[in-house]
Amino acid sequence: MAAPAPKAKSRKKIILAIIAVAIIAVVITPIALAGSYRVPIEIMSFDDTTGTTTTSPSLRLTSQVVTAWEYYFSIRTQGMVRTSDSTVSSSGGTTNITLTMTLTNPSNQTIDLGQTNISGGIGTRTHTISLSIDQGVHANGSYKFDVMFTANVVLFGGVVELPFSTTLHSNFVISGF
Repeated sequence: MAAPAPKAKSRKKIILAIIAVAIIAVVITPIALAGSYRVPIEIMSFDDTTGTTTTSPSLRLTSQVVTAWEYYFSIRTQGMVRTSDSTVSSSGGTTNITLTMTLTNPSNQTIDLGQTNISGGIGTRTHTISLSIDQGVHANGSYKFDVMFTANVVLFGGVVELPFSTTLHSNFVISGF
């Protein structure tokens, strides 16, 4: 009966070793992926009101620095583009919105960040775009962000408005990384 005791201690050591490796992986992996403990984030947001003739969105820019853990476990999981509706209704018509985004980095390389399509009712929305290391924002220097906003609106009764399109520009600088 004395022989099973070392096996139990051995199993406990293996379980503790597995737990230790998992903790180390969770702590180190975000820093290794980000290349730094700190991660720069540029957050651009703008409002649009579809179904009116006076849509003129302008970008609002917020810069912040977060830890690699905040970025990978919280911010990144929300996606690059988020849209929230404030006064949107399908009773007056529908809209199809396309956001086409590009980023020019300090090396003057243009990165195609793709398109996001949004469909729904007409009204007011807030679009928020977060740029960070996954989109190419990681080196010190000047960046240029362009988002082409295109809205196609069909009013109630099938009346089609002319497509509205505008390009929004934002310049920002990353330093200290």
